[in-house]
Amino acid sequence: MAPRLEVLNSSDQSETLDTEQELVGGILYWQLMTTVLVLDLFLAMFAAGANIVTIIVYRKMGFVDSTNVSLTALAISDLGSSITSINCVLAIFLPIIPNIPFTFEIFVTSASHPHLMFSRISALITTYISVERYLCVLLPLKIKRIITTRRTFIAMLIIFAISLALNLHLSLKFPIGWKFFPQRNRSLLGVLPIDDFTILTLDYVRQVIFSLILPVFTSITVLFSTILLSVALQNSKSWRDANKSVVKSKDTSGPELSTVDSKEARTVKMLIAITTVFIVSSIPSSIHMIAVIMVPEFEVNGRYSNLYALTGMAFFVVDSLNCSANVVIYYRMSTKFRRAL
Repeated sequence: MAPRLEVLNSSDQSETLDTEQELVGGILYWQLMTTVLVLDLFLAMFAAGANIVTIIVYRKMGFVDSTNVSLTALAISDLGSSITSINCVLAIFLPIIPNIPFTFEIFVTSASHPHLMFSRISALITTYISVERYLCVLLPLKIKRIITTRRTFIAMLIIFAISLALNLHLSLKFPIGWKFFPQRNRSLLGVLPIDDFTILTLDYVRQVIFSLILPVFTSITVLFSTILLSVALQNSKSWRDANKSVVKSKDTSGPELSTVDSKEARTVKMLIAITTVFIVSSIPSSIHMIAVIMVPEFEVNGRYSNLYALTGMAFFVVDSLNCSANVVIYYRMSTKFRRAL
């Protein structure tokens, strides 16, 4: 990476320090950014491959069970998050190559914000799965008739459609055009500033929804659903233990109680693992987006654009970990998934 840093220092360092007055600039910025980028690239590539495998496996298993539909949708969303994360790595590295006629700003609409969109879609799908499983334990017969495979498929489509609709204005919020950079004495493709009140209002609404409402709603819902599910399964286990002799005398053709208990324990552990990874991974991105709302200059064209890019890529690493973790959890805790794989 040393040659690239030398190229950057000769052309960009003065611009960064003089015009942007960055808190993190120059060599320190690119040392930190290089470390984060390499780590994110490795994790995002692994996550992309893992989620492609997950989609293939669940397709092989079939979609008779509604849970398979939602987990496949989650894998598709995580795949989108991984691909956009890889795109963001290119957004940082490509412009420091000499004579590249654009800046990393043009990747905002094609990578950074779509990545946030896919991460929020994954959060909504995780919320749907946790609530569905809790309701299936609470009211198994009734919920199984209500939450069918077809309705789950429609619910997944609605989640994707609404999220896409909320991000359609981004191409207007970040128009691409030629910008003149005096320090380089040349024009480069970048994001042009706008002052359209309607577009800025729409973007503010999107930021509030994606950075405040959705993270709080999904995290709280997933957490409480998992806790309630654990309590419901424990109560069910206690009831069967208390009536074990009665059940055995009345029905000896069903599965062994120890087998049922083992499956329930694995389900609880899997949900706890997924919930923990989800909540931990959602915290950095939420903090980042709150900072975007509260600090006007904390954006791609602002005074703190370097810090914006660095912290943004840091939470991409956490998101890539989340996208990678699910397939590991499925493999270790789902016998059907492991057999199909």
